[in-house]
Amino acid sequence: KAPLSKSLLIVPSAISILLTLLFQHYQKFFAYNLQAVKEDFQIWRLVCGRTICLDLKDTFCSSLLIYNFRIFERRYGSRKFSSFLLGAWMLSALFDLLLVEITQYIFGITINSLPSG
Repeated sequence: KAPLSKSLLIVPSAISILLTLLFQHYQKFFAYNLQAVKEDFQIWRLVCGRTICLDLKDTFCSSLLIYNFRIFERRYGSRKFSSFLLGAWMLSALFDLLLVEITQYIFGITINSLPSG
């Protein structure tokens, strides 16, 4: 009854578990590196860095959150819920980039990467 929530629960969680347990040497490709996004235009890091957790604790917490979001998907419908998630994801990615630039401009602190997931 909630296909988007179930797929968001299964796919990123499975990838996170595989990256943590079996393919640890590939974790560097899924890091949320903002410098690579700005300088080398590696936009795929925005998608992978924000959806795939590289720590099992973060994976567990995000899985609980997504599992509880299935209630909202049932209430609003999959199309409206997916558009809400996409909009929220885009706004949070924009705010991440803006806050990193503001802290670099005001305080002179350079932030290269943020926590993934």
